Formats: sequence, C-alpha cells, structure tokens
Amino acid sequence: MSAEPNRSTIQIYNLSPATQNFILSEAKRIIIEAGYENSEQYGLIFDGDIVKAIRRAAQSIDKVTEVIAQDGDMFLNSGFISVSYSAGQTTQSVLSQMQGIADDEMTLGSVSSDLKGTKLARGKAMFGQPKDYATMLAKSEGALFYVNDRKINLVKPGDLPDGQIVDLSPSSGLIGTPEQNDSTVSGKCLLNPLLNVNKLIHISNEFVHETNEIGKATLSSGVYKIIKLKHTGDTLGNDWYTEFDAVAQPGTIPLTGDSYKT
Repeated sequence: MSAEPNRSTIQIYNLSPATQNFILSEAKRIIIEAGYENSEQYGLIFDGDIVKAIRRAAQSIDKVTEVIAQDGDMFLNSGFISVSYSAGQTTQSVLSQMQGIADDEMTLGSVSSDLKGTKLARGKAMFGQPKDYATMLAKSEGALFYVNDRKINLVKPGDLPDGQIVDLSPSSGLIGTPEQNDSTVSGKCLLNPLLNVNKLIHISNEFVHETNEIGKATLSSGVYKIIKLKHTGDTLGNDWYTEFDAVAQPGTIPLTGDSYKT
C-alpha cells in the first residue's frame, strides 16, 4: 500500500460536442466500471475527482478527450478543517469527524482494530489540510493513511483485511508466471475488479517463480496482501489486464474450496 492516491488517465473517443464540452468545463468526478459482464468479475475499478480534462490531438479522424483524475483529490488537496479535539476521543472518532467536516462525499474505509479504541492522550487543534493531520495521526500510531475508492483508511502493516481471499491461477485469469523477490510477488492477470489494495490473494507456490533464496520461506502459505495495483484496458483492443505487487503474509492459513472468490 502507498500513501500516494490512486490516479487514472482515461482517453474517450468521438464524444458529441455537447458531452465533450461538459467534461472539459463542468464535470468534477469520474467513475469507471469494467470487467466481464454477467459475472462477479465486473465492477468498480476507479472513482475519483477530475484534475484535468483536455482535447487530445489524434493522428486519425478520431476525436480524443483525455481525462486525468485522482482518487479523493478534493479531500487530499482542497479540503480544509478547523476543529479542536478533546483528550479521550478515539482515533476512529477523530477520523470520522475529520472526514465529515472536510468532504461529506468521503467515507471511512478500513480502520485498524487496534486504533478503534485508542484514545487521544491530550487535546489538539487542527487547522489546515486534513491529509496532513491524517498522516500525522497515522505516523503517531505506527499505521499508514491512504485513500482508496473515496474511502479514508488507516491500517497497520500486520492487519489482515476483511473478506475472502481471491485465488489466482491460470484457470482464474493468472497470466504468465508471477515473480517473487524476498517477500514481494509481482504478477499479472485478466482485468479483475475484485482485486484492490489491501486485499488478500492466494497464488499456489507452483505458479510463482522465485528469484532468490531469501524469500523461499515466505511462500509457505501462498497468501499475499496487495500493495500496488494497475488496471489497463482499451475498448478498441483486446488488452484488459490487472498488474499487482503484493507482500507475503507469513503464518496466514488460506481459505480453501468454495471460500475463494474466483
């Protein structure tokens, strides 16, 4: 996972003049859904604020509108809070109030169970951008603050995400052989909206190529937590992929059989 927000570059072909002008001058938010129709592998892959929209020159007769967007951009870069917190408030309540004051379209996502009952030792006045205070709060708790799908998250490295583990294999979309280096594995699969940062995946050891001896013990369970994700696709082509980097979860017992989402 990274404190850097999700970003997306979208090129849209041959919009009507009215729709193109709306996007260029008025549109504030863009939501992208993708995947395979009539299956679980279809859904949201990006939800963000439009940072810039331009007419892109093309070498053909196509008209191209390019949109650059960032997840939670308004909260991260334009939000502002002016509030005081009293001693004894929990970390979760501080985050919740911060979110409500700064941007009512943001919601709370994953908050480490260790932090839900953690109380502030002393009061504090906050005046400025909420991302700065959320980052400071995370650092003081040994956690990581990040925004994903318009949700505010504050998690610790050892936290196990809620939900089922997604099994990746050649029969469920895994492409090529993931590369494992130390405790990290990098791979590629058919575009899959079930995958997200801080999501657990399982890749059987037989499908992973180990690049050194150091990380051999980390492959015992084959369970990893995604820390970086990239979706790519083009309606004018056939390339629809999800690339991921994930870290091993030593000691994790993978779910089996029907417990996997595929």
